[in-house]
Amino acid sequence: MTHITHRPANEQERLQCQTWALWESGETDRFEYHYEQDVEFVVQQGNAVIHSSGNAPVAIAPGSRVTIDKGVHAVWAISAAITNRYQYR
Repeated sequence: MTHITHRPANEQERLQCQTWALWESGETDRFEYHYEQDVEFVVQQGNAVIHSSGNAPVAIAPGSRVTIDKGVHAVWAISAAITNRYQYR
């Protein structure tokens, strides 16, 4: 089973992620994405809800640390433009 997990990032994770790649949504939007590899990210700004089958909707906001497993097909509903620091695992 593929999962999406989230929790508040700790101080070390908030500092460490500053060296990770940057992703910006650019605007509010709704889009689908199929994850072909495991990814983890820490939300820097913005708000969204990530929907996927088999998982409860995941609301993310600044400071959220999120991991998404390979194979997840997600629908992002962005309510305030998102900026994430991410890395593939």
